[in-house]
Amino acid sequence: MQLTEAFIYRVKTTGPLKTTKGSPAGERLYWTVSEAELDGPKIKAKLAGSDWMWVSDDGFWRPDVRAPFTTDDGETILMHYTGLVQQTDAFKKAAEADQQTDWSDQYMRLMIRFETGAERYRWLNQWLFIAKGRLLGTGRIEYAVMRVA
Repeated sequence: MQLTEAFIYRVKTTGPLKTTKGSPAGERLYWTVSEAELDGPKIKAKLAGSDWMWVSDDGFWRPDVRAPFTTDDGETILMHYTGLVQQTDAFKKAAEADQQTDWSDQYMRLMIRFETGAERYRWLNQWLFIAKGRLLGTGRIEYAVMRVA
């Protein structure tokens, strides 16, 4: 198995709203995604959507995100991902101080799936993708997305 860099996924969020602590389904954080983009040699797309985050007592958040993108040539791409985001001291301090983290400062990993009917982007439907992430500052995240070959 090989990993081949496919593109970069950048996100800017605001929030979170008040948590759902006490809900029978468990506590969730809800973030509003104000900006996002996919940027690579085979794709350029922008997003408007939102980000749900499961919160647990083990120090990890668990994102569950469904986001529609519109490519620079007007096509629709749907993205769904889940994963793990470790709330390390370095992560928390960087988020509070509007600072960047290094890729190794936290365990931030995603499993990503795409859907599109656009012929030019069908390759997204036919590969598995994983990603590692880091903070670029408060509410700004960057993921290096890899295609599993």
